[in-house]
Amino acid sequence: MTSESIGQRLTRCREAMGLTTTTAAARLHCDESIIVSLEADRFAEIGARVFVQGHLRRYADLIGAPTAELMADWAAQGAALAAPDLTKIPRAPMPTVDSQAWGRRLGIVAAAVVIAVAAWWILQGAGVSGQATVSSTPATISTPAAPAAVEPTPSVAPEPAMTPAEQSSSVAPSLPVTPSPPVTPSPSEAPSPSVAQGRVAIAIEAQSDCWIEIYDATGKKLYFDNVGRGASARAAGEGPLRVLLGRADVASLQVGGRPVTIPAQLIRNSTAYFTVDVAGSLRPFVKPETSTLERAP
Repeated sequence: MTSESIGQRLTRCREAMGLTTTTAAARLHCDESIIVSLEADRFAEIGARVFVQGHLRRYADLIGAPTAELMADWAAQGAALAAPDLTKIPRAPMPTVDSQAWGRRLGIVAAAVVIAVAAWWILQGAGVSGQATVSSTPATISTPAAPAAVEPTPSVAPEPAMTPAEQSSSVAPSLPVTPSPPVTPSPSEAPSPSVAQGRVAIAIEAQSDCWIEIYDATGKKLYFDNVGRGASARAAGEGPLRVLLGRADVASLQVGGRPVTIPAQLIRNSTAYFTVDVAGSLRPFVKPETSTLERAP
C-alpha cells in the first residue's frame, strides 16, 4: 500500500497531466477552492460526506488517477466525518463594504447641496432688489399732435350675390373618416406566466450515489436520504415542490411520468436547488444559510 495520502496522489497525477488547479476547476465547473481542499486532504472544508465523495470521484476521473483505489482509501478515512451538513456548501465570499468611503461620498453630496442652496438664495435676492428699483426721473408729458388729414377711401363696388347653385358647388365635399386600428399591447405588457399549482409527482433516478431532499409547498419533508447507484427516489405532494440534488450531474428527473431536463444554470458545483410545478417548469430556488426546511416534520 502506498504511503502517499489521497491529496498527494491527486497532486502528482494532476502535475503529470500538465494541469493547474485553475484549469482543473474550469473543466469540472466547480470552485478552485474545492480542488485545493482535495489535494490538501482538508475534506471537512468541502462539506458533507456525499459532496466530498462526488467531487473526489469526478476529479480522479479527470486527471487519470486510480479512482477505485482512492475511493477505497476515502471510504476508510471518511467514516469519521459527521452527517451531511448542507449549509457548508462552498460559496463565493461576500464583498466588504468600506464605511469610510461611503462617509466621504455623503460629505461631498452634502457640500454640493449647501453650495447649490446658497447660490439660489443669492440669485433670488438679486432679482428682488432689481425689481424694487424705481427711476426718479420725472415723466415727460407729451402734447397730442394735431390730427392728420384723412384721405377719402375709394368706394368698392359690392360683389354680386351668389346663386344657390354656385354656393352648393363652392362647398368642398367631406372626406370619409377612416377608423383607427385597435391598439395591440406590447410584449412587455403581457402578464408574466404564473407558477402552475396542483399536486406534483416526481421521480429521480441516480446513476451514482446522490443526496436528495424533496419538500412540498408548505415545507413538509417528502424525501430526505442518500440514493445509491441505479436506485430512484419518488415523491408526490402539493406543488410547487422544492428539490435539492447533491449530484445533479448524475441524476435524471421525471415529472408526472415525463422526462424533464435540469438546466445547466441551475447546477453549481454538481449541486442543484430548484422548484418544479405540475407543468414540469423548473425555477431556481436559493436555500437560506440557516434552513428551516431541515427542521420541517
